[in-house]
Amino acid sequence: LEQERTVAVYVQEALGLLSDRLLLLGGLRAERSSVNGDTRKYYIFPKISASYRLANWIGEESEIKIRAAYGETGNQPRFGQKFTNLSTPQLGGQQGVTVSTAAGSPTVEPERLKEIELGVDGVALHSRLTWELTWFTRNTTNLLLQRVPAPSTGYATQIFNGGKIRNDGIEAAVGYAAVRHRTGQWVSRATFTRYTSEVVDLAGLPPFFPPQSGFGNLGRTYIQVGKPITQIVAFDFDKEGKRTPTLVQVGNSAPDFRMGFVNDVNWKGWSFNWVVDWQQGGSVINLTQYLYDHAGTSHDYGKPSWEKRNGARLAGVASVYVEDATFVKLREASLQWEVPAPLYQSLGLGLRSLRMGVQGRNLHMWTRYSGLDPEVANFGPAAIRNNLDIGPYPPSRSFYFNVMVGF
Repeated sequence: LEQERTVAVYVQEALGLLSDRLLLLGGLRAERSSVNGDTRKYYIFPKISASYRLANWIGEESEIKIRAAYGETGNQPRFGQKFTNLSTPQLGGQQGVTVSTAAGSPTVEPERLKEIELGVDGVALHSRLTWELTWFTRNTTNLLLQRVPAPSTGYATQIFNGGKIRNDGIEAAVGYAAVRHRTGQWVSRATFTRYTSEVVDLAGLPPFFPPQSGFGNLGRTYIQVGKPITQIVAFDFDKEGKRTPTLVQVGNSAPDFRMGFVNDVNWKGWSFNWVVDWQQGGSVINLTQYLYDHAGTSHDYGKPSWEKRNGARLAGVASVYVEDATFVKLREASLQWEVPAPLYQSLGLGLRSLRMGVQGRNLHMWTRYSGLDPEVANFGPAAIRNNLDIGPYPPSRSFYFNVMVGF
C-alpha cells in the first residue's frame, strides 16, 4: 500500500478591461508533498496570461482574439525515488529481505515544466469560418534521472535531479460551414499538429537507452544531448557499404505532422459523418518482418528484396527494418436517420422519438508500410517509447447498427 499526502494553496485573479476586450489573468500554486525529499518545502508554480479581442475587423459578426500565456507546473517524484526499497528474493529456498540495488534520494524534488504559448483565434463570415492557431515551447528542467554510483556503495543506480529537455509545437484548427440552410448544413473541420523535441542537457550523464526502448541493436530509442527524445538508433551501412562502427540515428518515432478531417452533413432527418486521419512521416521498427526473414517465411523469400534485407540482417544492420510510418486512415463513418414522427407513432408504442443508424470504424487505410498497421507500439503508452512492431494483435474493423428510442 502507498500513502501520499499533498498540501497545496492556489490563488488566482482575473481582470477584465476595455469593456472586457482585454482579459488579464494571474495565479500561482504553492505545493508541498510527502513524496518530496523536504516535506516542509513549498514549491511555487506561477502562471500569467492575457488576451485581447478585436471585433468586426474583417466584417460583421467577426472577431479576432490574440492571446499569450506563461505557466509552470511540476511532475512529482514517483514511489521508490525518495526511499530505498526492500526486495524479497529467495535465499536458500526461503523468502528473505534485502536492500534494493536502486538507491533513493532524500533530497529529491519535482520536475519543473515551463511553457510559453502564443496564439490567435478567430470567427468570420457571419460565424461560418472559425480558426485557432497556437505555438508553444516547453522546457522541462530538474529531470528525475538515474546515475550509476561508485560500486563501493553497493547500489547499481541512484535517483537525482538534473538535466533539461525542450518541446516545441504548432497546433492549428479551422472549421467552415460550407452549406447552411434551413433544411440542413455541411460543416467541415480540419486540425494540424506538429511537435518536435530536443535533449538539451543530461547533467553530465552519458547517452542512454530508456527502459523498454527496444531489443538489442535492432532499433532502439536513444537519449542523447542535441537529439530528439524520439530518435531511433541502429547500425547502418556507410558510404562504402560497410556497417557503421557505432549506432547512428536511422529514424524518429515522432511524425513530421498529423492532420485530421471531420465532416458533418445534415439534411432533413439524415446525418452523415466521416473522420479521416493523416500522419506524415515517423518511423516504425518492423521486427515482425525481421522474424520472418530469420525464419525464411517472408512473402518475398528468395527474391532480391528479401536478399537485400537478409544480407543486412546477417551483417548486423537493422536500419532496413526501420520503415516509414506515413498513413491515411478512414477512421470512422456513420449514417443516421431520424425517423419521421408519423411512422413510429403508427406503431402505437408510445414513442417520442426514434433514430436508426449504421457506423463503421477503421474502415480503410492507405500506407506503404509493409506490416499490418504503422500505428503500433508493443510496449504500450510509456513516457518515452518507439513504434515497435513485433507480432502485434491485428487491427480490427468493426460495424455497428444502432436504434435509439425515446419514451
